Amino acid sequence: MRLRRHALTLVVIVAMLGVALLSAFPALADTPLTEKERFGVAFVGRVWQGKTSVPQSLADYAVAPLKIGWYSNWTFGAIPQQPADDTLEYVQVIGVRDSLWPPDWDEVRNAVMLNQSALWIIGNEPECPNQGDLTPTEYAQRYHESYIRIKGWDPTAQVAIGGVVEPTPLRLRWIEEAMAAYENAYGEPMPVDVWNIHMQILHEGTEENHKSGAGVPTGITPAPGEARDYSYPDCANARIFKTLVRDFRQWMADHGQRNKPLIISEMGVLQPSYLLYPDPKMSEEQRTEMGDRLIEQYMWQTFDWLLNYCRDPEIGYAADDNRLVQRWLWYSLNDGIYDEQTNPRGFNGSLFDNKTKALTRFGETFVAFRNQTYRLAVPVVSR
Repeated sequence: MRLRRHALTLVVIVAMLGVALLSAFPALADTPLTEKERFGVAFVGRVWQGKTSVPQSLADYAVAPLKIGWYSNWTFGAIPQQPADDTLEYVQVIGVRDSLWPPDWDEVRNAVMLNQSALWIIGNEPECPNQGDLTPTEYAQRYHESYIRIKGWDPTAQVAIGGVVEPTPLRLRWIEEAMAAYENAYGEPMPVDVWNIHMQILHEGTEENHKSGAGVPTGITPAPGEARDYSYPDCANARIFKTLVRDFRQWMADHGQRNKPLIISEMGVLQPSYLLYPDPKMSEEQRTEMGDRLIEQYMWQTFDWLLNYCRDPEIGYAADDNRLVQRWLWYSLNDGIYDEQTNPRGFNGSLFDNKTKALTRFGETFVAFRNQTYRLAVPVVSR
């Protein structure tokens, strides 16, 4: 009873404040997505600055020039943060790794009740030994409990599978085993409203270290040659990106899932720029510059393809003009940039400097693409 009163009180507060609680995934058959609704960003709530984890507020960032429609931050919330100059849809995420499971179900219920029809992603890279670290069977169990609870509280909510690091054959096998485990345990196919992947192009472990890169999916033994051995330059390769996306849509069609939307809830280039252009004749500074250009080129090529060209009448989502992907999210808005000496926990590709709150060169490239003031911001970089 106290929980119900608390929820009703929050509803009144939200209404008084004029907070827009938006559906995270509009019904495409009724309302086609706008360009703005398709683009999103990952907001990092705590960033590493050296050995210190620094909290961040989305309200400190002026994101309107990015022309984005949604964001996620790997967790859930009853009243999501909003940026200083815009209102974004918020995609909720329930963590499934052991350190986060089970969540506080009362808090989840409150978030569900205050965000009707929202999209809920169950898990973040659940197969990855460096993230979710779950076997297919473990994930199926946690997905089931999350799905049943969320749908019980809000039948209009939409539930998405947790995004694997990248949709390689090895990880598709992990998904298939999770689906089989679900059906074996609960007597029905795994219910997925929205399909979801990450697109971080990484090698899948090594003989010496099965956690290296994307790692070997937990509970899966790779066949000889099955794990992908992507190089550092491959991490910013638009051709590989397109092939993996198309392969996943083909997999969806082959498994009777074609008439479901697909989102990419994380895409980007995590590696330091100097690793992307391994020319021994260049200094690290020169290689960093060339790597930055590769990332800018990768952003432009993948965004252009996703927005304008990724359609297929045989495997695309018919309700969205046969597009292969409905929404995508760039990593990240504000993470700390990797530096071996000063910030070894950082990652590449941030659109804003989290200290100054100014756009980075990648942020400027993002804005330029959204403004469409020119076709290509940087020269094409040969490999």
